[in-house]
Amino acid sequence: MILAVFLYLSPAYSQIPAGYYDATYGLSGEPLRNALHDIISNGFTSVSYSNLWTTYYQTDAKPNGKVWDMYSDIPGGTAPYEYTFGSDQCGTYNSEGDCYNREHSVPASWFNDNSPMYSDVFMVIPTDGWVNNKRGNDPFGEVGSASWTSQNGSKTGSCNYPGYSGNVFEPIDSFKGDFARIYFYVAVRYKDEIPSWSGASFSGGNLSSWTENMMLEWHALDPVSDKERDRNNAVYNAQHNRNPFVDMPHWVYYIWSPTAGMDVAEIQPSLKTYPVPAKDKLNIEYNRDLILKEIRMYNVFGSLVCIFHDEKNIDLSAFSNGVYSFSFVFDKAVEIRLITIQH
Repeated sequence: MILAVFLYLSPAYSQIPAGYYDATYGLSGEPLRNALHDIISNGFTSVSYSNLWTTYYQTDAKPNGKVWDMYSDIPGGTAPYEYTFGSDQCGTYNSEGDCYNREHSVPASWFNDNSPMYSDVFMVIPTDGWVNNKRGNDPFGEVGSASWTSQNGSKTGSCNYPGYSGNVFEPIDSFKGDFARIYFYVAVRYKDEIPSWSGASFSGGNLSSWTENMMLEWHALDPVSDKERDRNNAVYNAQHNRNPFVDMPHWVYYIWSPTAGMDVAEIQPSLKTYPVPAKDKLNIEYNRDLILKEIRMYNVFGSLVCIFHDEKNIDLSAFSNGVYSFSFVFDKAVEIRLITIQH
């Protein structure tokens, strides 16, 4: 069985209201950004800053009921500490692990503490107070030599990502995609406000070029997880808008990549994969006007299994029978397919 998940179909685990994205059909580039801005702005109901505490009970609970803090959690491992909702709210703190507070993923000083950004649940997340304080107003980035490292591996230090050399905060790899998709959301929801903001992550009404490049990499490195899907649904219940880049991850490439601004028909890869089911080899055919940059193979748990580069025939002989998700990354499009391997 091969199930094609085409560019406009919603992921199976999302709860997107019927017709929510209808106005985006056939759009890319700035027209898509404008349409998404209107969709996620209309009907938006601001949650007060004080009510974020109780909103987090629904939006940021781990499976064990503890606070899901991306500055302390270690997916697949043991977190160095965990927080209980309510009783562990900051207050004062003197070290890591004391309490959790409300972290502006886009520092509030950049937009002068203005609303509705100041309490937008997508932007403001629960994190350890001490780690939040160590980050300060630094942008997200990639650290060369760390000046400080948290207990889960987040760190501060000088940026070594091309285009910026100031001090930055780097989250762990497991959450880089989460933060990238928050920033893509911000660049759409607040596109009209961004020109007046400070901060190195934004420029000219959009993401700064180095941030855009880095966030595109983070988005690819850390695909959308069930955690993000669940949070997206819960935030929708709270403030009545969604993060479109959690629902439709490929839209990132339609707005911030070489794909941006091109007609949808122009970038369809016309992808064919066979045989069905796949056996030791998977044959690939596609529109030769496009360049196949890489193929990412994920297991049913969402873990990256393998990356193939510009191959017409993929060797699958080493992989066990089962269903896998393949992400075909072209220079101008991304297509995802669920492919069954049966030797």
